[in-house]
Amino acid sequence: MGGKQVDFCDFLFVNNDKQFEPIANATQDWLVVSPSADAYALISNNPTNCDIYAPEINWYLKNSQAPIAAKAQNIKRMYFSRMERYEYGIDKSFSTEVSPTLLIIGDNTEAKEFLNFVQNYTQVHYEVGLLDAKNIISISGSLGAFEAQVKIGEEVGKISFAQGVIFYEDDDLARSKGIEKASDFEDENALLALLDSRIGVYDYKTIITYDNQNCQYHHRRPNKNNEGYCHKCANVCPTFGITKDNALMELNFSAIDCINCGNCVAVCPSGSIDYTPFSMQAFSQTLKHYQDTHILLIPEAFLDELADFEIPKHLSPLIIDGKDFLSEAHILALLQESGGSCVYYCPEISQPSQEAIKLVNDIYQQIYQKIGFHTAKNISELHHIAPSLQKIESYSYHPRAGEYKRKHFAERLRFAIKDNDYGQVKSGESGELIRYGQITLKEELCTLCMSCVGACNVGSLSANATNFSLQFNPSICTTCGYCVDSCPENAISLELSGINLHPSWFENKIIAQDKLFACSECGKEFATQKSIQKVKSIMIPLFGNDEAKIKTLECCPECKVKIMLG
Repeated sequence: MGGKQVDFCDFLFVNNDKQFEPIANATQDWLVVSPSADAYALISNNPTNCDIYAPEINWYLKNSQAPIAAKAQNIKRMYFSRMERYEYGIDKSFSTEVSPTLLIIGDNTEAKEFLNFVQNYTQVHYEVGLLDAKNIISISGSLGAFEAQVKIGEEVGKISFAQGVIFYEDDDLARSKGIEKASDFEDENALLALLDSRIGVYDYKTIITYDNQNCQYHHRRPNKNNEGYCHKCANVCPTFGITKDNALMELNFSAIDCINCGNCVAVCPSGSIDYTPFSMQAFSQTLKHYQDTHILLIPEAFLDELADFEIPKHLSPLIIDGKDFLSEAHILALLQESGGSCVYYCPEISQPSQEAIKLVNDIYQQIYQKIGFHTAKNISELHHIAPSLQKIESYSYHPRAGEYKRKHFAERLRFAIKDNDYGQVKSGESGELIRYGQITLKEELCTLCMSCVGACNVGSLSANATNFSLQFNPSICTTCGYCVDSCPENAISLELSGINLHPSWFENKIIAQDKLFACSECGKEFATQKSIQKVKSIMIPLFGNDEAKIKTLECCPECKVKIMLG
């Protein structure tokens, strides 16, 4: 479509200085090639006149060592990756007004010097005040709309401000976007540059979505510590983007405080939290374009660091929005869809993603004796790793919309294991972030009341009515421990033992079973034998020699009434 005039197109390639002419000639009808950005594009390699700017296109063409045909294929992959994110995008846009009102909190010399600096600052005229932290009772609100309750003599007053700077250590207060610790900045100019950037209409988007259906925290009973059984997302959030309310057992989300780190997505065992810039559906669909290649995975924030990196011909870049949302499900999907090992360029990798990477690499070592997911923290490491990437087994699987994360991971892992036994791999060294394991049950104590089944909201525990059994599937267990405390007989224990790389790991295994008890009067089966024996062991000593009452213990509800009334 190189010479065709259009007003709008999905994919635009602006070749204004003719330097990419060979590529322009190699592309087919999916791409509009133009010497200018006159046509409005959904996705373009030029930042003007488009909805989505893809800077990786020109970067790749400038640095790739691949032949023309491979380059054409890879830029198609990159364009379509952007399109998948757009089509499956579920983010919402918001804005708030941020006025130039600034509260400086502190009583040291540095705080006073910063006050003087701001008062003489000419780029933005701030209404600025200085307050001693000991006079503050509380601070509430968010960027653009903070309010401090302060002691004024014997009275309590209120101060409204848009942003704040603190000159003391208060990590909790600094979790609010708009409250900055002065010690985090190189100098006053760097601090004010950030504050200035927010003045006026501040635009922000939702970064995560939340579905409480499979959430391991939402509206569950608190544990012995009066906390929820799973609140990893709130634990790893460095801001007030996610907080938990233990009184209501609900998670609270603040889009304006979210910093797009993605840690919560990586640690969520059920997939209740998803990453809107690159949802699991978009990620899975994108990987269909990256089959039979070696992926160079790069967070967009670090693309400039590779500005002059000579890209080996066998690498296909995949640009992701954030750096810390990768879970074990994302990583295994990437390796299986591409059919080979990959390299992730990221100078800083969060603890949740590190644990997910180690888990998948340990699995690949056990099964294939190869490293699947390489990481490079600098260009030197990237140069060293790139030649060592290998072809490994490929598998294509597309999870359903909203599919439970551990079911997705289990389906992929089941394919890799097949009918073999590869031993066991441990999960997450922290014991808190990425956890796998299984429950054990003392069958002699279990009455098959099925309280544990009611407690499990991911289907790992289930009741089989055809053979009166309790079944457990370890591959989809989140190890939350809710079933352990829900068991009235204290028959269940949880072991964080990792993953058994064996076909039985994915099966519904019978862990308790019983026969039905027939009513001694009418013969109708109405309860399990174990439950009746349990009730009799408790009630017979209380009934003494009352034969009628003792007899009711073996009767169905209807016959029990007849005996008691007759």
